[in-house]
Order: sequence, then structure tokens, then C-alpha cells
Amino acid sequence: MTQSATCPSAKPWPFRLVGVSIGVAALLTTLMGCALIGSDGQSKESADAALLAIPGVSDASVNTRSIRSGFQVETTTTVKISLQTGFEVPRPDVLVNYLLAAAWSTETKEANSTIVVIVSGHPQISVLDALDAGEWTRKSGNPQFAERASVSADEVKGRFGDWPGEVPEMPNGLIVGPTPEPTP
Repeated sequence: MTQSATCPSAKPWPFRLVGVSIGVAALLTTLMGCALIGSDGQSKESADAALLAIPGVSDASVNTRSIRSGFQVETTTTVKISLQTGFEVPRPDVLVNYLLAAAWSTETKEANSTIVVIVSGHPQISVLDALDAGEWTRKSGNPQFAERASVSADEVKGRFGDWPGEVPEMPNGLIVGPTPEPTP
């Protein structure tokens, strides 16, 4: 009697081996794909904590907001820091580039409209001038409100890669101080 006569549902072992091999290959491909696609970004909490860790920063946040405009949803990410009095920003363009990279690496929702940078406090820096110095071309802002400006999300993606981007390393000497107050 042959095997198929005694057990009609059993397949010869080579066919089972092929089926198992295909299943294992599919599982490994799926797992490797997930590892390759894995995010380089950081959580909002991690981004906020990294910005607060900058010497001279008293408040910091990265927030994402989406609004419906007709049939499209426009998503904007805002990165905001407050500087403490007495600290200095030797290279505002380096600070603003760092803030843009930190915002782009935050895993909330991908901005498809703009990234807004707000730097308040004293000393006051012009974010718009810092964007000019950093050679950002698709930017907007009002010189009368120097602490706030924005950059096109497409340009940020072109510079930092797909979202979420890699978590940036904080440059040395980003903010220095405090400077002593003058004696009367």
C-alpha cells in the first residue's frame, strides 16, 4: 500500500519541506524589512528633554499640528525654545539648523507644510537671519517678529532625508554663558 492510500492528506516530505522553507523565507524577509525600515527618530518627550538639556534654555518643546485645508491636511511642526538672560548664541545659524534637525527627527506626524522655529528670550536672535546664513531658500517670516520664522517641509526633507530623520548631535558651543552682569 502506498502512503497516499493510507493517509490521503499527507504530502510527500519534499513538498512539505518546500512549503516550510517558503514560510521561513517570508518571515525572515518581513523581519529584515522591518529592521531596515526602522526609524531613526525620537519621541516628542525625548526631543523636548534634549532641547531642555541645552545650557541656557529655560523652556523647550516640539509640537505638531494638522489642519484641513480644502481636501488636504496640512501638518506643521513647531520647535520652540526660550533662552535665559545672560547666555549668548555665537552662531544663530548653527542653533536654528540644530532645532530644525531636532524637529524633523521627532516621531509625531510628518510635517508636509512647514517647520516653524521660535527662539524667544534674551539675547534675542533673528531666526529669519539665521535661516539666511544657513542657506535655507524656502523660508518665510516677518522681520518685525525676528524670533519666529518657518521653512518648507520639502526643503527640510531635502536637507535631512526622509522623516523621521536621525536624531542630531548637539554641536559644541551652541549657547554659551552666562555672561557676568556689568558692575555699576
